[in-house]
Amino acid sequence: MRLEDEDKQAIFEIVAARYFTTQSWKWVNLRKDINKIFKAFDELNEQYASYSYVSKDWYVENMGSKYIHMCSTWEELKNLVTFLNTHGSAFNFLVNTGNRKSFCIVSDTRDLNEAQANAIKEVQKLGYNTFIFLATVPDEIEFQLLQVRGVN
Repeated sequence: MRLEDEDKQAIFEIVAARYFTTQSWKWVNLRKDINKIFKAFDELNEQYASYSYVSKDWYVENMGSKYIHMCSTWEELKNLVTFLNTHGSAFNFLVNTGNRKSFCIVSDTRDLNEAQANAIKEVQKLGYNTFIFLATVPDEIEFQLLQVRGVN
């Protein structure tokens, strides 16, 4: 059976996620969870509107959604959300290695399209690291379909 590009991309993401997990890195799949970051940002704004005597930095640091955006300050979160609104689709993962936060592209080639190259330039201005997780998946995968006869 021939694998389609979206099948390969899903496999790349599974392999990358497994690698990040084995390294004990925190990570977010931006293809699946970017809306959770936007929702956390909106919830923080709502909380601040209701209780403006508490600093926005406090909300960022203490909200339960910190695991999803991995930010420590309001400015950092605001910059992240602004960046993701513009360039989020260029990346597959946001990764925290413990020392540094990085954006990751998973692919089977080192070649970047123009949107990815521009996004890398912009995210580096914000102080994030970037990397490409290269993986190889065959174009075709073999399988067998076995019929199991039931008992009457």
